[in-house]
Amino acid sequence: SSRVLWTLAVTQFIGGGIANFTDVALTFRGIIRALKETQQKLRDANVKIFVRRGGPNYMAGLAMMRQVAGELGVPIEVYGPETSMTKIVPMAIEYVRS
Repeated sequence: SSRVLWTLAVTQFIGGGIANFTDVALTFRGIIRALKETQQKLRDANVKIFVRRGGPNYMAGLAMMRQVAGELGVPIEVYGPETSMTKIVPMAIEYVRS
């Protein structure tokens, strides 16, 4: 019998609108902790992460996400409020299709 192995591309979005009161850097610390705890599972599942956020301390939060991207071995693309989700979603769809 023959076996077919499928490689499934998976995306994860970390994002939202532009926060008024939420400290983005503080929120991202918790997300980064979770990413580190699950990094092997993320790599095994071929996950690519797209981050888009704005709000208080968003620049520090995005810098933290860029830094952890290099540490995890998981592809992460990081965007600020200047990039709309309607531009990011097609990139994720293209990744899944490729």
